[in-house]
Amino acid sequence: MFQNEIDNIWNAVKEELKKRFAPSAYDLWVPVLKLITIDDDKAVLTCDSEFKLGIIKNRHINKIEDAFEAVLGYRVELDISAAETEQKEDAGISSLADVKNVRDIDLDDVKTDNFLYHAEYTFDNFIVGGSNKFAHAACVAVAKDPGESYNPLFIYGPSGLGKTHLMYAVTNEIWRRNPKISLVYVKGEQFTNELIEAISTKSTSSFREKYRNTDVLLIDDVQFIGGKESTQEEMFHTFNALYENHKQIILTSDRPPKEIKVLEDRLKTRFEWGLLADIQPPDLELRSAIIKKKSEAMGLELSPEVIAYLADRLKSNIRQIEGALKRLKAMSYLSGTKITVDVAARSLSDIVSEEIPLSSKISRVIGEVSSKYGFEEADLRGKKRTQELAWARHVAIYILRERTDMSWSAIGAEFGRDHSTIMASYKIVADEIESNPSFAVEMNELLNDVDI
Repeated sequence: MFQNEIDNIWNAVKEELKKRFAPSAYDLWVPVLKLITIDDDKAVLTCDSEFKLGIIKNRHINKIEDAFEAVLGYRVELDISAAETEQKEDAGISSLADVKNVRDIDLDDVKTDNFLYHAEYTFDNFIVGGSNKFAHAACVAVAKDPGESYNPLFIYGPSGLGKTHLMYAVTNEIWRRNPKISLVYVKGEQFTNELIEAISTKSTSSFREKYRNTDVLLIDDVQFIGGKESTQEEMFHTFNALYENHKQIILTSDRPPKEIKVLEDRLKTRFEWGLLADIQPPDLELRSAIIKKKSEAMGLELSPEVIAYLADRLKSNIRQIEGALKRLKAMSYLSGTKITVDVAARSLSDIVSEEIPLSSKISRVIGEVSSKYGFEEADLRGKKRTQELAWARHVAIYILRERTDMSWSAIGAEFGRDHSTIMASYKIVADEIESNPSFAVEMNELLNDVDI
């Protein structure tokens, strides 16, 4: 790649980084970097400050990777090293303590002991429509009066619709009002891993102090604690301690508490004490508004016809929309091609696609279950009735009922059985989930593995 091409890409990446950093943070971290080379999957940069290099690698690497992806349309690995001749540190900044005292850094990425602050997620840039209006209003209320208005706040809905954005928007507003408030954000799976580590290192007291002495606890994807007995026990006591002290609890999940089948009833009850707010996939009007606003933020010019085309085809979630727009921007920037409906259709053919056909969903489920239990797909649809095969068939029937809109009779037709037999198979698996925690975890993982 010629040097002018490298310079053009780096200038575009820097423009993208201006959207992701506060102005003072941008001036502190970006000018010290220089793009040296770039190929299909790696970008090599140098940093003229060894001290800043360590902080950039630890705290800002994801933002820089995201900026490259926004420009190029694909993810690259970053290789950042110190320049051969290191320049003097800027303005007397010689320690992390000095960096923390720079004005506005706390408005970009404030790293507390328990929380990494993301300034880009706000209520102002969350696009509200009929499918998320209630959840948005609930979050605004919680941000204004944490621990009192709606506690806990449980936000649920499919992946990629803005649940995490709302969680961070709440913390943005809470911290804007009271910068000294303490917050802990954690993924459900991370909560489990930290507990395991605390038990193995005999540091459970520190673990409990972290989670039970915070002012706001945010747990993303809380459904992943289901089926884990020790984790649920710890969550139960943590929840009680925070709730009794009027500390705000915010939870997200891909489903409401009552549908998390591997979650203990006492936790389901507590999660329902406050307010349940669901987020559904955006309708056509909201998708159009999202595409328009995000394309403008990217500096991408789209005609009303292209926006309408994308809104009609991008139906899954907001992440799909963002990915499509990033790819269009990269294509437009690198090729200089004006984006028309035909160009968008061709360049995004592998992203913009119709919903998976029912026949493909059925095939995926039967294929996944057959592989897990060591049978041929024909065996599951066949007449053999060995105990092991029957159990695999029960599991496939259960997943089809949970993951598709198929009727009992339609599922029965796939296996050559009547609807009453299919209902009985479903109940066998459902009862086993309720009574056998280890199987419940196994089924939860299998349900997540089935990509339909």
